Amino acid sequence: MPIEEWDHLQARSPLCNGCQKLFADKEDYHTALSLTPEGYRRRDLCQTCWSATERANAVSYWQGTFQVPPPPKPEALKKEDAESLLRKFIDSKDPGHANARYILAIMLERKRTLRHRDTTEQDGQKVLIYEHARTGETFLVPDPRLRLDQLEAVQTEVSALLAPPPPLTPVEQALASAEKETNAAADSAPVAEENPPPSDAEPPASQP
Repeated sequence: MPIEEWDHLQARSPLCNGCQKLFADKEDYHTALSLTPEGYRRRDLCQTCWSATERANAVSYWQGTFQVPPPPKPEALKKEDAESLLRKFIDSKDPGHANARYILAIMLERKRTLRHRDTTEQDGQKVLIYEHARTGETFLVPDPRLRLDQLEAVQTEVSALLAPPPPLTPVEQALASAEKETNAAADSAPVAEENPPPSDAEPPASQP
């Protein structure tokens, strides 16, 4: 399977993949990545289930401390940020996003949102392995091996993607306002009856 089709974002398991026991808050865990025909496979194990065999069969390994995730925040509209953009590019698996994906991962590493756990190589291509500092998710980011003369263009592209949208011009504001008023008028208009009775119809004759 091509590296672009791998699952590049893998969540940390809430339970041990060995004994299936839920991790307790602040419990130490071991993470091993092994290479399969479908790509990297993550296993999270408690101290009891961890063994030297798991370590020997892994292409990458690290140890972490489990943190019970906070309750989800209410959904809110927000501008595009580096993390949401990286998640979008990873989910798309579009090779055209490789350069921007790499720069975004470096940005998030500098902000300590992502922790660089390891670097592996597959089919001659380096793959950076990151773990999200808060959620424990694994991010697999192939290294596009950018040249120095490419960096500025990619950084400019990423900056443009992260910039807030420009304000509406007066003409665009007027058009948006007119469209809003038209939609409001259409919603409040009374609905006509499909077959209204004729106004001059004679009343039915009374029965003797």
